[in-house]
Amino acid sequence: MSRFAKALTAGTSAATLLCATGYADDTTEILNGQLNLDAEVSANGQVVVGRTGNVTLNAVGMGNALDVQTLTSHDVTSSQQFGGFVTSTAETNAVAIDGTAITASGAYGNSAILEVDGDSDVAVTQSASDGSNVFSAATLRLDSYAVGNITAATTAANSVETIGEYGGIQGSIQQDSGAAVESRAIVEARTAGLGEFSTTAATASGNAIRSQGDESSVILNTAQSNRGTVRASARVNAGGGGVFTTVAAQAQGNGLDVATEWAYGDARGTQDNSGDTEAEANINIGNFDVDSILASSESLGNSAILTNLGTDTFLGLDQTNTGGVRATTRFDGGLGGEVLGSASAYGNAATSWGCQACPDTTSQGQINQTNSGSVNATFQSQYISGWGTTGSATAIGNSATFVTQDPQE
Repeated sequence: MSRFAKALTAGTSAATLLCATGYADDTTEILNGQLNLDAEVSANGQVVVGRTGNVTLNAVGMGNALDVQTLTSHDVTSSQQFGGFVTSTAETNAVAIDGTAITASGAYGNSAILEVDGDSDVAVTQSASDGSNVFSAATLRLDSYAVGNITAATTAANSVETIGEYGGIQGSIQQDSGAAVESRAIVEARTAGLGEFSTTAATASGNAIRSQGDESSVILNTAQSNRGTVRASARVNAGGGGVFTTVAAQAQGNGLDVATEWAYGDARGTQDNSGDTEAEANINIGNFDVDSILASSESLGNSAILTNLGTDTFLGLDQTNTGGVRATTRFDGGLGGEVLGSASAYGNAATSWGCQACPDTTSQGQINQTNSGSVNATFQSQYISGWGTTGSATAIGNSATFVTQDPQE
């Protein structure tokens, strides 16, 4: 979800932003405190049209939101607490669309985006209370056709994104969630065709951290704990497919993604998930001619990814999953082209990727993983005739991967 879209939300709780200069490290301090409890936040968008060119519809609901954009070094301390309900729905109804239909929905209990040029010390804490609910749905309904369409739903109880340039971001991020999280992306076009391309995607996270640095180091200590159920479903029912039809669903209890270029990357901490996670991609298409169908579902209790180009890295995590993890991908069609599909389920997954061709670089790490939750992956495909099917189902309790690779390969 773009920063502009997130800025359009209403219902964000009152924030305290205090800026003062003259600290010992010669940076400006930003202090943020947000409390949104027992609240109902709702964003609903709907478009109804006969025949038209392009349609763009976006809906975003957030309990607490922090957005920092600076061109100089800043230190940021933020605390966000959420309890209650956040709902976001976007629905496009059309007879025919001669261009592209974009329908997007995002729902967040707590959201923080920090974009800093220069050095920054960060201390971010987010919590979503037990019994809370965060729900997002994006729906496209067609009677005849659309030349192209993108239907996407994103949901997270807690979300932090940091973006650094020409300096370094270091500090701590702590996230705790007991909220139920659900994301749905739906295309209903039983009598319609999906044109040149069709993309339907749903992502859901209990806790999500993404940090990237462009010639800016990232050094983070993180603690993520999720107890709530997390579900993501992407569903397409259509009379005919697009030339390229993509349907994807991802659900994760805790997610950490760090990417740096030409600066040191270091991520350490803990991930503890006890909530059930479920991802489902379900496609039912009539005749899909010479089309390519790409379908995937991915469900993870805990996930951590560290990628780096040009310098050293360290990934150190303790991951514990006791929740059930399920991924399901199903395709049902008539006469058509090819089907490429996958279903992947992981109790714990940690991946570190580094550039082998870069001089004098090393990728180091220490990973401890414990899984006691059930892990299930299912891929099913059936249709009358076509070019062929390539499918996979992968279920792994614990997975740790360290890769060094020439970026040209």
